[in-house]
Amino acid sequence: MLSRISGLVLCAYAASGFASVDNVGTYNLILKNDLSTSSDIEGRIMIGGDINGASTDVGSRIPADPVVDAVTVVGDINAPSLKALNGNVVYGGNANPANIDVQDHDAALIKEDQLLLKTRFDAIYQSVIDDSDYYQTLAANGTFNTSDMNKKLFESSSSDDLLVFNISGNDLQSGGLEFGFTPSVPMIINVSGSGTLNINAKAQGNFDKSTVSPLVLWNFYDYTGLNFNGDGWNGSVLAPYADITSYTGSLDGGIAALSYTGGVEVHNKLFTYEPPQDEQKPVSAPSAAVLLFGGVLLVMRKRRKHAAV
Repeated sequence: MLSRISGLVLCAYAASGFASVDNVGTYNLILKNDLSTSSDIEGRIMIGGDINGASTDVGSRIPADPVVDAVTVVGDINAPSLKALNGNVVYGGNANPANIDVQDHDAALIKEDQLLLKTRFDAIYQSVIDDSDYYQTLAANGTFNTSDMNKKLFESSSSDDLLVFNISGNDLQSGGLEFGFTPSVPMIINVSGSGTLNINAKAQGNFDKSTVSPLVLWNFYDYTGLNFNGDGWNGSVLAPYADITSYTGSLDGGIAALSYTGGVEVHNKLFTYEPPQDEQKPVSAPSAAVLLFGGVLLVMRKRRKHAAV
């Protein structure tokens, strides 16, 4: 998971053994470095480093047909147990097949050329960075009301098909988050700040995981660390320079970051906005945000109509 969040069809990679992902291509997790987790990840994952830590299940919320690459790892699989409930497991480094359970009888454990995997991943992660850079330039058409520290409100009267909010990381260190309206269109929330952010705010009220999480993308564009300490988190997270940790609640949305270490489930609540089109140009790699946050995969990247600052 759209301009820079628009999409295109992935190369089939058929000659080199990659499964075709045309019209599927969504990732629940894209990490430049390592994944260390003891809990389940419901969607597909793309890992530039290694998979470490305890046992984990992947892919419970992706379809069994067509078969896609549920797990793609450029490096090693060191987890004592990795279970792919649907789809292939593709790796470029080292792995012990005895520790990997590919449950779908049509899927497989596939050893791939590591350089080819890294080239593919690097193109995707550059799009993660480009997406984050682009979103922080969008003009805000909503406001964030912090007059009541226990009930901070996102507010907007805009009729646009995309809402943009600019807030500070300090706003997420305590209190509750709600919308002062009924969310019905996708939203980008740009979060300013740097260094490591401890997030203690609780998403509550009409900020629920079933209806709001797929509409929200949080862009932590400068942070180097994010610690989710509150009662879970709703919405997808774009944090290309941050190491993320979470041990409470659940994370409901796609995540793009340097690394993730945690003990909570990552739910496949994907950001599925398809933006308006006014210009098309071919590109050589898919938009990482579409791969992460969902949406229809198209052959051309589309540039968003919304004006930048």
